[in-house]
Amino acid sequence: MKSNLEDMKLFLRIVEVGSLRQVAIEYMTEASTISRRLSALEKRLGVKLIERSKVQSFPTEVGKAYYERLRHLLTQIDSLESDISDTTNTPSGLLRVSCPVDFGALYIAPWLHDLQQAYPDLKIELLLNDQMVNLVEEGIDVALRIGQLPDSAIRARHLGNMGVAIVGSKQYLETHGTPKTPQDLEKHNFVLYNWLHKPTSMTFKQGEVEKKVHMNSTFAANNVGAIMNVVKKGGGLHYAPKWFLHKEGRDHDLVEVLEDWQKPSFPLNALYIAPSTDLIPAKVRVFIDLLLKNIAHIVI
Repeated sequence: MKSNLEDMKLFLRIVEVGSLRQVAIEYMTEASTISRRLSALEKRLGVKLIERSKVQSFPTEVGKAYYERLRHLLTQIDSLESDISDTTNTPSGLLRVSCPVDFGALYIAPWLHDLQQAYPDLKIELLLNDQMVNLVEEGIDVALRIGQLPDSAIRARHLGNMGVAIVGSKQYLETHGTPKTPQDLEKHNFVLYNWLHKPTSMTFKQGEVEKKVHMNSTFAANNVGAIMNVVKKGGGLHYAPKWFLHKEGRDHDLVEVLEDWQKPSFPLNALYIAPSTDLIPAKVRVFIDLLLKNIAHIVI
């Protein structure tokens, strides 16, 4: 026997109000329509649930028993729907975030702490890793990545573009000279960041002028902090993310060169898994909202 949930709710209301006509007014329909739906429910169940009269309607003995059990059942259903809705709309549970080491240590860690203060039911795991991760296999909710993204079915939210600067230590520039044009860079040594691949060239723009230069390198590493330590010791020039240089205390020993030339920027994206943009888990949604708010306040 297949019963319609809406007809069950209608039956409850008939018992509670005691009048098909009054229920019809509430449902903004005809009393005959209400009577027809009630009759269909009784036919499916094979019992008479309501005694009708022109003045009032009241449940039969079977109808009373059906009412009590049905009321309890529908209360449980409403409670279940409410619990599921709260889970979807209220940030809670474990939020696992993966992001580049230095960016995560400087910015994401304190931001996640702020998020947890706002949502005490949220647990945080921050995984600092400069390599690409498999969100599904490693159970990652959000992965922050700098640079172009590979083709993927995973959803991405663009957070902004991260600018770069060419920098060197005072010691290095005093010894090797300060480059005045992009072409001068080919006479210098670069300390390069070699995550995934080691770049060998960079394009500079100034108005309508565009210059592509080759970068010579004798030292490469896959960690920004390690690279900057080598650069500060005079190991060469480096194109560093501006957010790293402008963090308090980071740029005191470094000098930016070719400031009047436009350099490439790198996109910053938040990767996440969701069936659609309308069904993003609350914990992911509030974290991405926080990123969009805070990213605007740092140099990118």
